[in-house]
Amino acid sequence: MSIKDKLRVEIEPERISLQPNRGLTSSLIWFAITIIITAVIWTIFHKQLGEGGELLCIGIIIYLSIHGLIDYIFKLNVQYEFDRYANAVYRKNPLFGKKQLMQLDEVVIFTNADTGDWYYAMGIKKKQFLKNYKISPRFGEGKVSKKLAFDYEDEVLVFIEELIAKLPPRIR
Repeated sequence: MSIKDKLRVEIEPERISLQPNRGLTSSLIWFAITIIITAVIWTIFHKQLGEGGELLCIGIIIYLSIHGLIDYIFKLNVQYEFDRYANAVYRKNPLFGKKQLMQLDEVVIFTNADTGDWYYAMGIKKKQFLKNYKISPRFGEGKVSKKLAFDYEDEVLVFIEELIAKLPPRIR
């Protein structure tokens, strides 16, 4: 499966849209599996666990449920749309609708890093470190991750940068 398919990238001459957080699907599946296993352990070994074990199982179930729900609602289905006609970048979320984030000619794309991984982000020029938005999956240092980063740059990022570069300068 190509990076375009994984991120649901749609490239049109004057518009590009992508969902950079589609990789969360696997972690949501693992959350669900862990919740089910914990619930089964809790129900089978209810008497042997004692009060501390029960609280631990309940805590794990509640934590993973809340974390998974937050990831699903606020991250997984978020779509960014770069629209040249409207000269705007939008964030679409099925629950919250479509919101304009910035003008397309104000966009700066840069790499951002945390916890050993790095990713591409976008922000408003001269304010990109105050508020920015992740537009790629996380990349690490391994060979597979480097290939994924190269594929992202070659199949997605190039088109976003070309779309941004096509804009005429602002008239003041």
